[in-house]
Parts: sequence; C-alpha cells; structure tokens
Amino acid sequence: MQVDIVTPEKVLFTDNDVPMVTVPGIEGQMGILDNHVPIVTFLRPGVINVENKNSKYFFTTGGVIDFKNNILSILCQDIYDIEELTDQKINQLKNNANKKIKDENCTDHEVFISNTLIEELNLLKSR
Repeated sequence: MQVDIVTPEKVLFTDNDVPMVTVPGIEGQMGILDNHVPIVTFLRPGVINVENKNSKYFFTTGGVIDFKNNILSILCQDIYDIEELTDQKINQLKNNANKKIKDENCTDHEVFISNTLIEELNLLKSR
C-alpha cells in the first residue's frame, strides 16, 4: 500500500510499498494492511509504526487517518521521527500538555488528549 505522512508544513514520509502500518487510533492500536476496508478515524497521541524493509517509527500528538484504494494518508499537526526526538523536545511537549490541563477553559477531551500525550511520552523516555 502507499503511505503518506503529512503535516501542514511538509510531507514527512512517503512510500508506495508498505505491507503494514500500526497507528494509535482514538480507541486503541490499529493495524492497517493492504486491502483494508476504507476508514477515516482520529488518532490519539502515540507511536506510528511503518513496517517495511526499514521499519520507521514516528511519534504523533494526534491527527487523522484516511485509508481507501490502498492509500493510507496520515495527517498530523505535530509528528516526529522517533530517532530525532530529543529529551528536550519530549520535556517541552510534556510541559505544554501539563499547562493545557491546568487551564480553566480546558475541555474534557483536551484533558484526555493531554493526559494520553504525557503517558505516551513517559513510555518513550523509558525505552
């Protein structure tokens, strides 16, 4: 299948021969294979695993996926190649999430996403 990972600024990853991608769906981990049923869903913060000859791992703060006709589009506001994600950036993301939670105008959904982001970043640091 073809996989494109994009942000508003750039195309971070593209490959047209990927057998499987695992994404952090809003309701849990999802594996997408060739000929998967068409789907559009939200992503929660977590790791995207592109499983091909040279598996790639990305960390997203959330986004949307669209799969149809063996083309998987992963649209993210913020996404990082895990190999390039520094402790400083992880701490910055965690601090921003903590500030968001303490905001009086923060919605329940924003609290959920911020807490999930902190949990997933803690898992990254423990690897």
